[in-house]
Amino acid sequence: MGEVRWLLVGAGDIAGKRVAPALTTARHSRLVAVCDIDPERASELAARHDVGAVYSDFARALSGSEADTVYVATPQSTHIELSLQALAAGKHLLCEKPLGLNGAECLRLLAAARTSDRVISCSNYRRLSGQYRLTETMLARQQIGDLVGGWAVYSSPFYHPGNAPISKALGHSRIKEQGYYLIDIVHGFFGMPSGAMAQASTIDSVARNDVEDLSTVVLTFPGGEIFTIVFNSNSPGVRHEMEFFGSSGRIHWPEWPPYGNGPVVKITRAGTEKTEVPACENWHLPMIEDYVDARLCGRSPVCTLESAVKTELITDAIFRSIESGKVEAVDRIPLDLRSGPSAPNDGSAGQ
Repeated sequence: MGEVRWLLVGAGDIAGKRVAPALTTARHSRLVAVCDIDPERASELAARHDVGAVYSDFARALSGSEADTVYVATPQSTHIELSLQALAAGKHLLCEKPLGLNGAECLRLLAAARTSDRVISCSNYRRLSGQYRLTETMLARQQIGDLVGGWAVYSSPFYHPGNAPISKALGHSRIKEQGYYLIDIVHGFFGMPSGAMAQASTIDSVARNDVEDLSTVVLTFPGGEIFTIVFNSNSPGVRHEMEFFGSSGRIHWPEWPPYGNGPVVKITRAGTEKTEVPACENWHLPMIEDYVDARLCGRSPVCTLESAVKTELITDAIFRSIESGKVEAVDRIPLDLRSGPSAPNDGSAGQ
């Protein structure tokens, strides 16, 4: 059946904990090279996974390694430029989230993708979770009627491994980093919102610089649906919870991965039904396996580039609302970028 040969660029926290183990464990997948600007860090990660090719220069890694596919796991401020370089070198691509610093630069990558025959994806393993897939089926079968709204809570202590300088300009925002997953889930189920309203505050301005600790986001949709997300990054404990409202019931996620692996609770007038869903020790693994299967079988991966760009455009509107204090319209992907020959099918045509 063949295999996918990976160059992992970036050997930091997420690469060491989840990405490299998934690349070496997935079926028909082989990690053949590691690249990082810190040669010692790259060598340490490569040694843990019996990888012989180590680079500190990305251009040399692209031209000199045996890899046909690049996994970008560097800081988000570098994602777009490294991804564009990978495509220019003829490599397939999977990029960590968030895709970029703003929608405008992400549209540059999407435009390049439209002229490429490479398979391109952005990390969003939650779409592979049992919670997402079961809920998707429930909604398609109208088990809670028409979807009309919902809410989500992201509450945890502030987490920033490596102790590098943080700022909103570098993409270090709870809305942008963890909110990426939540926003993607919301537009996956509801379609693209028409507007965003948000407020945010920084409680610990010394430690956080301008990165928000507390924020509330309200997304509104053309049909009148409303979804609210509350972020608290100053919490002593963890609470990650979601609920979806329907015209005849609701679906509750008491936890969402990777912090929790279920269950999915359906609540209607007929009663409460709890369904356990499969757990996964490393949520990057099913995403990598789906990408590899997509590559080898000639289909689109579940985690599409277009979906990631939509999330960035929604996030842009959220940040504009925080600045303006008003409801801000959510931009759409320009039509000329949606009509390319390699446009992925994420089920959102016409949204």
